[in-house]
Amino acid sequence: MSSLAQEIRENMMKILKFEEDKTDLENLAVLSRVGMKVASAFSSELDADATSASSTALIDLGLRLSEATAHGALTEIILHNTSGYSIILAINDEYLVFGGLKNVYRIGYYLGYIRELAKKLNRLISGDEITNMTLSLEASEKAKLNIEEEAVTSIKKPSVEEDKAALDDLLGFLDDWEKEGGETEKTETELQNNIVAIPKSVGLEYEKQMEKGVKGSETSMRPEKPSQVIDSRFKVYEDEIPPVPLEDYTPMEIEEDESIQEPQIVQGQPLQETTPSLEDLPPPDFNVDFGETASEYDTE
Repeated sequence: MSSLAQEIRENMMKILKFEEDKTDLENLAVLSRVGMKVASAFSSELDADATSASSTALIDLGLRLSEATAHGALTEIILHNTSGYSIILAINDEYLVFGGLKNVYRIGYYLGYIRELAKKLNRLISGDEITNMTLSLEASEKAKLNIEEEAVTSIKKPSVEEDKAALDDLLGFLDDWEKEGGETEKTETELQNNIVAIPKSVGLEYEKQMEKGVKGSETSMRPEKPSQVIDSRFKVYEDEIPPVPLEDYTPMEIEEDESIQEPQIVQGQPLQETTPSLEDLPPPDFNVDFGETASEYDTE
């Protein structure tokens, strides 16, 4: 990376100071690709701080992402924060300008404004000539990415013939394993390190004898069921009781007990209604009930 003359850095400081005083842009600075602050609004000396180091990490990440997505060269990085924007624009392949903006509603205006500022700084660095204002990966970084891509693409899928050969080997192994498992031991004893081992066949025969003994004891302990005469005319299942033929059936006689009498139901007379209906009442006889007819002159 070519170093800038002290005069150029002082002119950068004056430009950044003027723009920061009359606009809403904050923390204006010119940074290098290697993480150094070349100039700011208050100094023209080389310096390294958190802003320059973080910007370098963002640029490296952005360059790798641009190379992976094939979106062309990297020109600017815009971070939208909760309290404003952080803007990084490329001056050329070696330097870039950084600025902060808290007035989020004027991002459209100041984004174009800081682009014009980057062009002004580009002319100052290159000597009144506008050069390519983009960032690109270094040759060593590109070589590393190409090596990684070749390593990924070098892994090839096996062919159909290789798959068939691997499958045949697997089937052959399974066949051999099945044959070895089915063969019986030819020798009953083995001598290994002066120790006589008990053959497996002896253990298997002993287990078979034990199983036979257990089964015999179980059958002897089962209670014998009484034999039943089953008529061949009826189909009887295992857990079913055979029916009794009608010829062998004797009806059950029940003796009646005369001492037990059936209760007699007594029907009572219906109760008379306490109040007769108006239809049943005879018409009143006023002469009988009240005597002689009254006149309007009877006062007593």
